[in-house]
Amino acid sequence: MAVSFLPFDAVKNAIALDDAQKADYLVPLSDLELEVGEKGAWLCLCPFGTFSVSPIAQGQICQKLGLPLSYLRRCPPWLQRQNLSFWLSRRQRKGGKVLLRTKGEVLRAFLSPSFSPFDHRDLLAVLESIPSVGENLLPFQFALTETSLHLSLLAPEPFEVTWDGQREKLHFGVYLRNSEVGFAKVALSACLHRHACGNLFVSETVFAKVHLWIDKKAIKERLSSALERAVSLTAPKVAEALMASLSISLPSGAKERVFQHAAKMAGQKALKDLLALEYEREKETSGSGETLFTLVQALARAASQLPDAETRFSLSRFATSLLPKGNGEVPFLFVPSGR
Repeated sequence: MAVSFLPFDAVKNAIALDDAQKADYLVPLSDLELEVGEKGAWLCLCPFGTFSVSPIAQGQICQKLGLPLSYLRRCPPWLQRQNLSFWLSRRQRKGGKVLLRTKGEVLRAFLSPSFSPFDHRDLLAVLESIPSVGENLLPFQFALTETSLHLSLLAPEPFEVTWDGQREKLHFGVYLRNSEVGFAKVALSACLHRHACGNLFVSETVFAKVHLWIDKKAIKERLSSALERAVSLTAPKVAEALMASLSISLPSGAKERVFQHAAKMAGQKALKDLLALEYEREKETSGSGETLFTLVQALARAASQLPDAETRFSLSRFATSLLPKGNGEVPFLFVPSGR
């Protein structure tokens, strides 16, 4: 399967377009009001305007006020309004400020003043300043959601290996994730792309930084070092583990436990049917039988078909986490129940 790369300008333009109408306000808590409309829509009123509240900002408001969001969402609008008003007034007596991150008429995040913005444009600027990016690493997949950015960069030249007597082309690279709304750290993982099937495997995190006290010069040095380490060390280890998985037979019940866990993680019961379909398809096309290789391939293939970038990322990383470790460690879901 041929690898198609994205122009860096396409990524830059998408981020610039997404930045339109974004603004930040540092507001005293005493200047805020919270309302709930008759149909349950939340509104945040402050000196800078009235904003509808995004789902993630709702959770952050509840965390700040000490309210369980799951309970509040089960309440009728009038009771939600009473709860928010009462607990906000109690919190306002303590004083303090809050960082409101908005986009147009939407409150996208309700954060502590200690939150240190490192936005998607900042991450891209850092990447473009690293010499190997743009030459040895090119954008492969890119997605922006309301909560996060997902960007994979791959080496344009494949690395050739021999698996089970067949030549295989692999692309090593990195996977970057960032959030402007407190949903996730700025993080970098290694990734591996199989040329033959198009599956993408994402490793454990190589570098991560919470959005507190971010020094952009220091983060450039750390990202550059992590990027080099991910491509030269971690990604090849993923390739070795994937090759080793060809000879690992599945214990009884392991496949079903993995499917169940993946569906629960994704919040999609129907995912088990897709995984079962991809598992049988992989057995037929690769001839790998009832092995760990077949299982992780099915997970990665199913991940690529999901519409939500966050779920794709989680499932792809879960697939990689099941690969054997260098110390012979057995993935936890492979331990038979009852042990």
